[in-house]
Amino acid sequence: MDDRHQFPVLDGLRGVAAICVAVFHGCFIFGGKVLLPEAYLAVDFFFLLSGVVVAHAYERRLKAGQTLDYMIKRAIRLYPMILIGAVLGALFYATNAQARGFASLWIVAELYVLASLCLPVLKDNIFPPSHGITPLNVPSWSLFFELFVNAVYGLTARFLQTRRLAAVVVLSFFLESIGIYHYRDANFGFHIPEFWWGFPRVVFPFFTGVLINRIMSVDRRRNLSLPPSLLAGVLVLTFVIRARGAFDAVLDLLDIALVYPAIIVLAMRATPWRSELTVLKWLGVLSYPIYIIHHPLFMWMARILRGMNVRPDMHPYMWISAAILGAGLCAAGIYHAYDLPIRAWLTRLQKKSLSPVSSAGFPRDSR
Repeated sequence: MDDRHQFPVLDGLRGVAAICVAVFHGCFIFGGKVLLPEAYLAVDFFFLLSGVVVAHAYERRLKAGQTLDYMIKRAIRLYPMILIGAVLGALFYATNAQARGFASLWIVAELYVLASLCLPVLKDNIFPPSHGITPLNVPSWSLFFELFVNAVYGLTARFLQTRRLAAVVVLSFFLESIGIYHYRDANFGFHIPEFWWGFPRVVFPFFTGVLINRIMSVDRRRNLSLPPSLLAGVLVLTFVIRARGAFDAVLDLLDIALVYPAIIVLAMRATPWRSELTVLKWLGVLSYPIYIIHHPLFMWMARILRGMNVRPDMHPYMWISAAILGAGLCAAGIYHAYDLPIRAWLTRLQKKSLSPVSSAGFPRDSR
């Protein structure tokens, strides 16, 4: 597999998963029956995708000792949008906290600093409206674990022979299985009491993705003529189907350990039609901005509707659709006006501050 090979179907699936997370949160914020009750599994899908894409882009460089360069590039890729999500969340609560009497502006400022650095809140009574580790912007909890596992991979990639990598996957699978059994599903890691279980939740899928990339890098079989919409449909279906009781835990584990790896392997082989490439590209481009800004934007929209004496729970799906469309437009604007220019500027600073290292033959990190 050529190092410069891109995976447009993976990009498209990432966008579909991000939209499904937005639908999931929108049902809680605007009311109505939860349409995608298992959409929390999109986070596990993201972690798996991240392992594939990051390993594909950086493994050879990390084995050559370019750890610092990798760490800086990952920070440049992720932190600008993390900061935007923190600003939106902080402004929402700063203009609402004192009115409801649950937090002072000083506490919101402290939380903003932590959110900007993507660090977890582990003191359970600091912010009564939320027991989450990232109260200002709920989805950013997964970004903390993403940054953690990216750092672990960067520091260990040189020593991760395939046998050791397989051992990490097996051990982390065992630990995540315990967590899923304990909580009766895979929806854990974002609340303070279950914070520590977030580590096996990210380590297993991420390093499974690294292993998939390593296997696929030596696989020379022909690409498949497989409609991306079919893979997207299967992915969305896993967010819909919910089992009863302990069977839901088993279903979640099967999705994470078998279904999602299979979807990703097929997506890596799939060759989309030229007419599909533009849609897949934009789904991939907007997936991260939509994911990181949609929750605070939805909170702002719900407040505005309440201020206008509009009851969003009367027509919740109409408001959810409008909110997702608005989040997509905002994401596109932020991506072009802020994210791209800031990352380009930071990249130029990095090149000036570090000794130039040839990157010939290595792909651009497109996550």
